[in-house]
Amino acid sequence: MGGTRGYGHIATIRVWRYNTLLVPLYGFLAGDTLGLLVLVHDDDRIHAIAEQLQLAACVRVAPRAHAQVYFRGERLDPQLTVSKAGLTPLDRVDVVPEEG
Repeated sequence: MGGTRGYGHIATIRVWRYNTLLVPLYGFLAGDTLGLLVLVHDDDRIHAIAEQLQLAACVRVAPRAHAQVYFRGERLDPQLTVSKAGLTPLDRVDVVPEEG
């Protein structure tokens, strides 16, 4: 009986996550020499893009505690979701770590 309850819990999480879309974005981190493809969900917050991109590039660029994400030259609100910010597959985002 205990195993059945556990499977039901896992299935619920999977169903919930399937209701989101995976969005591939081209990410460019200031100070890095490469552009990276990052995969985010449409319900992820913008600040998660900055965290993911910095983590992916950490062998070349030291991560910073705070970074801004730009799309088409405009700074995005870190609390917006990917979908609310209007990001679509293969859009380019630029991540600029804050100085200090």
